Amino acid sequence: MPTTRKSSGRHFWLPVPDSGGPGGTRHAFRGPRWDGSATDTAVCGEEAALAQPSEMDWCTFPTCRACTETLKAEP
Repeated sequence: MPTTRKSSGRHFWLPVPDSGGPGGTRHAFRGPRWDGSATDTAVCGEEAALAQPSEMDWCTFPTCRACTETLKAEP
């Protein structure tokens, strides 16, 4: 079951692999840091399976535009 966190003003980014193949997207999640949970809901609303990312994931996965825009719009 995905974790639901209230907006605390803190968030973290984590690369999330695509379920259909190579590649993925860096999404933002509520909270101070990843707590090791297997799933969570990104700021953009996407349900994501979480895992420890590789350095290559951080370098090659693009940032989710919807997460970015949502966070920029918050007070």
